[in-house]
Amino acid sequence: MPFPRIAAKNLNLSQVRQSYLTLIASTEVNRLLEDITTCTLTRELEVPESLTGPHTMVGVELFPFLAVQTRRHRLVISGKLYPNQEDGASGALFHLIRLQLGDKTDYFKLTTSQSSFLLSPFHCRFISILFGLAWFYILAIHAGVVQEDFLAFAPYSLEEQAIARYLQSLVWIPCATVKLDAQDTPYIGTRLYTMADLRRCEIPGSRAEEGIIRGVRLFKQLLYYTIEGERLFTGFAFLSPEKSLDEHQKRWPNLFLYHQTHRPLLTEGVEAMKQLLLNADGRTTFLAVHQGRLVGILHLKEGTQRQLTTVRSWRESLPLATISRRGRFNFWLALKGRQSDRIPLSLLEYRHGRLQIPLFQDVFWQELERQLRSICPGALSGEVVPQLRTLFRGLRASARGGILLFGLKTSRLQEPFVPIENEVRLAQPVPLDNRWSAIILGLAKPDGAVIFNEDLLVTHFGARLKATGLQLPPLAGDELGSGTRHQATREITAYYPDVLGICISTDGPVSLYRTGRLIGRLY
Repeated sequence: MPFPRIAAKNLNLSQVRQSYLTLIASTEVNRLLEDITTCTLTRELEVPESLTGPHTMVGVELFPFLAVQTRRHRLVISGKLYPNQEDGASGALFHLIRLQLGDKTDYFKLTTSQSSFLLSPFHCRFISILFGLAWFYILAIHAGVVQEDFLAFAPYSLEEQAIARYLQSLVWIPCATVKLDAQDTPYIGTRLYTMADLRRCEIPGSRAEEGIIRGVRLFKQLLYYTIEGERLFTGFAFLSPEKSLDEHQKRWPNLFLYHQTHRPLLTEGVEAMKQLLLNADGRTTFLAVHQGRLVGILHLKEGTQRQLTTVRSWRESLPLATISRRGRFNFWLALKGRQSDRIPLSLLEYRHGRLQIPLFQDVFWQELERQLRSICPGALSGEVVPQLRTLFRGLRASARGGILLFGLKTSRLQEPFVPIENEVRLAQPVPLDNRWSAIILGLAKPDGAVIFNEDLLVTHFGARLKATGLQLPPLAGDELGSGTRHQATREITAYYPDVLGICISTDGPVSLYRTGRLIGRLY
C-alpha cells in the first residue's frame, strides 16, 4: 500500500505540531505507555544534559517506517529514542525521546519506579507504534488524508490499533533475533529488520490489522464467558491466509478440519462458535483460524522453531492466542527448546484491562542477581540463580505461591518486637543447591515465609509476617501488588531495608521487593 501524498504546503505546521503534542500527552496515550513500560511521560522544557555533553548518546530511530516512507515528502516527522539511561545522582532509570517536526524539537522523559524494568526492542517497538499512530491521527484530521483503508480503520480505538499494529509489525519488520540459552530461557540477539523490510511495510489500516482487531474484540468477549457455568479455557492458532488449507495440512499433520458447512466467521460472534470453543484447551490444542474463519482443530505437540534469527523464521512462525483465566488472554509463539518441547514466548498479554509485554524477562534475573550480590556479598555462587528458577517453577506449578526473604540474620529474629512469629527453625541451615531443592520446595509450600540468612542458607520456614505499622504508599496501577501476601512482603522489606523479599503469586508472577518498593516482576 503506497504512502498517501500530503499537501504539506497547505498545512499549518504550528497547529499540526501543537495537536500532535496534545495527543501524545493525552490520558489514553499515557495509560498505554504506563501499561507497557511502567513509565510516566513528562515533557522536558530544556535539552537534557545527557544529549548536550561531549559524549552524546546514540539513540534508535523512533519512526523507522515513517523515516523511509516520508523521505520524499516535505512534511516529515523524525524522532529518536534513548532507552535505559541511568541518573548518575539517584541511580534511577529513565528513557528519553526526542521529536522533531519541521524546525522545532521537543524532548520527553519516561520515568519508572522499577529499577529493573529495562526497555527491550519489543517495548521500544510498541512506543514507536503508539507515537506513529498518533501522527497518523493528526494527519487524518489536519490534512484529510484520502486513503480508503486508513479512514475505514480510524473508528477503532487507539488501544485496538496499537495492539494490531504491534503484532502485525513483528511479521513485517521483526524487532530482533530471539534465541534460547542453555536453560531454555529466551533472550534477545541483534536487530533484525532492514531498509527493504521497512519499504515493504504497510501503513496503518491494512486488512490484516483489521482482522487482528476483530480477534481482540472477540477475545475480550470470551474473557468472562462461561459454558454451563464453567470457566472457558480455549485457544486459537492463526494460519497464514496466503497459504491454502492443503498446504497447512502438509505443514501441520495434526490439523483436523471441520466440514466446509461448519466454519463460522470470527465476526459472527460468540454464539455462532459456542459449540466449538470447548474443542481446544489453549495449551496443546487450538482452534485453527484461516482467512477469518474457524476451520478446525490443531494439536501442537511441540514448538515450531528452535530460534527466530531471520525474517523468514518470524514470518513462518505460528501465532497463538490463549484465553487462560478470567480477565486474561495473551498472544504468543511456541519455541522448541533443548529440554522442553514447547517454550512459550509471550508477545503481548491483556490482563484485567491492561496491556503487558512479559517476554524476555532476563532483566528480572539480572536484577535478582544484583540484589542478592548486594545483600549477601561473597555468598552468591553460580548455582543459586538456576536453583531459584527451579524453585519458582515448582511454586508456580503448585498454584500455592509463597514468600522468600533473603539476607535476614538469625540474630534479628531474637530482637524484641520483631514483626515475625511462628517461624520453624531448622537444626542445620540448608544450602540452596540441587541436593536440597526438593526439600526447600516443600518448605516453601505451606503458609508462611521461608527465610534465608546472609549466607543464602535456609534457616527458618513457616514464618508469619505481622503488620509493622509502617504506612506505605499504594502501588499505583498495580492490582497484583494489592494482595495480602504482597503487602506483607513490602512491609517487611521496608522494616528491614537490607532484606530482599520475593513474593510468588498463586497465578504465576514473581515480584521483587526491596525497601518497600517493587523493583522487578517476572510474569
